[in-house]
Amino acid sequence: MFVAVGLLALAIRLLALGIMLPRMKPDIDLDSYRSLGQNLAAGNGFVAPATDGRTLPNIARTPVYPLFLAALIRLGADRLALFLVGQCVLGAATCLLTGILALRWLSRPAAVAASVLVALDPNSIVRCVDLRAETLFTLLLIGGACLLVWQDKHWWSWTLAGLLWSLAALCRPIAVWLWLVVAAVIFIRRLRLVYLLAFLAGYLPLEGIWAARNATLTGHAFISTISTYNLLMYRGAGVETERTKKPFEVVQRQFLEKFGDVQFFEGRDGFEPRLGDYRHEGSRILLSNLAITTKQVVLGWGKLLFGPGAHSIDNMLREPGGRSRWWPSVYALALIAVVASSVLGVAKLGREAALLSAVGLYFVLLAAGPESNSRFRAPIIPVLAVLAVAGVSGSGKQE
Repeated sequence: MFVAVGLLALAIRLLALGIMLPRMKPDIDLDSYRSLGQNLAAGNGFVAPATDGRTLPNIARTPVYPLFLAALIRLGADRLALFLVGQCVLGAATCLLTGILALRWLSRPAAVAASVLVALDPNSIVRCVDLRAETLFTLLLIGGACLLVWQDKHWWSWTLAGLLWSLAALCRPIAVWLWLVVAAVIFIRRLRLVYLLAFLAGYLPLEGIWAARNATLTGHAFISTISTYNLLMYRGAGVETERTKKPFEVVQRQFLEKFGDVQFFEGRDGFEPRLGDYRHEGSRILLSNLAITTKQVVLGWGKLLFGPGAHSIDNMLREPGGRSRWWPSVYALALIAVVASSVLGVAKLGREAALLSAVGLYFVLLAAGPESNSRFRAPIIPVLAVLAVAGVSGSGKQE
């Protein structure tokens, strides 16, 4: 039955791709991912064109998604359709894994229902035709979660989960602190500390290799500069936009002209001061305008959980479409119902919901702010689907 749901999900995503592909810019390169994949495939290293046109090492993006694109380029050339078909397959696989995850607590029909929710979720479908890392990231995240809940008494399962979640963190750096989620779950469920050590044995090596790459290049060990970049260029810029009433893009351009770009590495001279300027100015803006900052954090949570994302792939289209009159409101109401049911699911499952609850809260808390949108909901949709079905189902899994 889960295979059937996976095939349904694949068919829906391929249909959506068939409708959208003729409207897309064939050379789209969001967040430099495609450029990085092209250069990796050509053997040029982890480099891409910076804002001034120079090809420089990228220190904001992480390697897993560009390597995925590079592999597809080597296999079938640099074609947008190929990339997005690959993502449709990944999205369908995530639906199947959602059902497997749900079976840990729910009856088979209820687990199928959770899988179907993800298969039909508009945001999950749209992410498959968006040339960014969310679809691959979600697959890695849910794959690791399946290992943690199904084989939680075996050290090797924790190690494999650590490996998958390290790949997830090197796909989207927001996940770099996921090991804290694992530590919290072990504490809540009163599991043995050896499982955390087993998880870290799988998690830390790849993170260490990438941090060592950045240390060799810049003199500083880190995974990504994206959090520092977002602190000023999104959160700080969002506050300044509301305070000064200037357009958001204008504020960002002014910051870029004044402080430079920390997404690309130009040389060790001035690198550390530039990072310090970003942190100092971003923190100053946020702390000096706490009312606006708090408001934007709350609004960010709302957009992440309930935003319909009616224009979430407009930047991929030749001509963005007009605003729909009805479906965004219906979808937002459906999301409210799913989140409310998820809260009931947490109450029903109790301590057994520790992993799902911790993963959901992790992404909601870290992704709040002006940069938050429906795209950031992608990795927690499977979690919400499982919890929501648990909340409304009459009984749990029969042992």
